[in-house]
Amino acid sequence: MWTTKTPWIAVAVACTLGMAASASAKTCQQNFRSVGDPRNGQFFTSEVTLPGLKPRSALGQLRKAALDEGNNFVSGDVITETEGQMYVLQTDTKVPLVSVITASNGGNVAVGTKLSRGQTAKEEDARSALCGWLDKLKTGPEGEAIAEAVRVSSGFDKPIQATAVGMSTEMGKDSKRLQREINTAPLKALFSGSSTPPDTEAMYQPLLVKYFGRRFIIDGQVYTAQPNRFTNTIEVGYLVTKMKGIGGIGGRQSNDNNNANFTVHCALAPDQMALGATLRENDWVKLDGVVDKMDTGGVHLRDCRQVK
Repeated sequence: MWTTKTPWIAVAVACTLGMAASASAKTCQQNFRSVGDPRNGQFFTSEVTLPGLKPRSALGQLRKAALDEGNNFVSGDVITETEGQMYVLQTDTKVPLVSVITASNGGNVAVGTKLSRGQTAKEEDARSALCGWLDKLKTGPEGEAIAEAVRVSSGFDKPIQATAVGMSTEMGKDSKRLQREINTAPLKALFSGSSTPPDTEAMYQPLLVKYFGRRFIIDGQVYTAQPNRFTNTIEVGYLVTKMKGIGGIGGRQSNDNNNANFTVHCALAPDQMALGATLRENDWVKLDGVVDKMDTGGVHLRDCRQVK
């Protein structure tokens, strides 16, 4: 990507990236847009439409483009029947820069980056960076071969074995560290003489990038298993309270304390509805799923399936 004279960070605004299907005849340079007042942090975005380009191929090729620059950390990806998404974290700036990439079955691929308040960048630099990625996309077998090669070499989608309690503890530590940074940011700004309030949403983004799209095989006990009427899935909430005493001989902490910890929820895949109907509180279940949402209080995984 590109750097600016002052450190800056992006907030991924995925919902605004799909600009128009009519962009298929335009180049990335023609589709480039800069939105917003620079004093608030501009939003830079562009897109291309390449008929026949599938989300898996597009995201794989852009993974390679980002990694080839040598100063980026790329999240996993989440791919549904119609679209895919991933994040790129630029690591060579004092304050990390995050970009969001989305791709659809129609061959539309978009990249967007939002600056935080008080940070600026030249539009020509932003255009060059975004189109430097998008202009490398290839359709057909050539592009698919590039994408699959980097999927294998990066190994990002290899499942990570975890227990629900262990996952809650590890991710909870990251979350608490981030929360401390957010809480102390106004004080640091006061002593540094900065008149720009901290962008707490932007500060949160690197934590999301670290886990988004990663596959986990989670073993643990059920806290809740309830239908979600909005998504037509069954949401499994894991019991993440710790055992008391040395070696757990004191028994488990009260289940009532579960939501006071960093929570772990898994949405069962449609073909796992029969499993979901059998699950009761304290039942054991091992699920394989992909992280699609995260905040400072918990993590959510999608397309979860039983591992026997």
